[in-house]
Amino acid sequence: MAAAAVKRAAEAIDISALILTMDWSRALLGSRDERFAFNEALCRQLNERKARWIEHGLSTAGFRCECVELHCGSRFRLSHEHWEEARSRSDRFVVAPGHVDPDVEVVVERHPHFWYVEKRGEARQVAEETA
Repeated sequence: MAAAAVKRAAEAIDISALILTMDWSRALLGSRDERFAFNEALCRQLNERKARWIEHGLSTAGFRCECVELHCGSRFRLSHEHWEEARSRSDRFVVAPGHVDPDVEVVVERHPHFWYVEKRGEARQVAEETA
């Protein structure tokens, strides 16, 4: 692969801007719903960078589960259409089956290897702010 393509791909997955712009006091010290929403927002932004990486022709281990669990390691493949659907709303996230917290989200669509969820209440506000 040409050096320019590798450089573009590396830039596409650089998360330093994300780390610098997140309100870490709310992510670490906010309400339970805020902490959950910030974790999901972080995963969403990592997945957005991963999608750009794929667009540049680099392989990937799959998309991250965007659930509330900080240490979730679930990954799954998404088609371009499924990825676009996941990003069609600022309060929509894609999670592994069963990785749902009914206190802050509701399942809106189920697929064999992933589900779409939408945030409610305070978690929805944080999702919209961090989109």
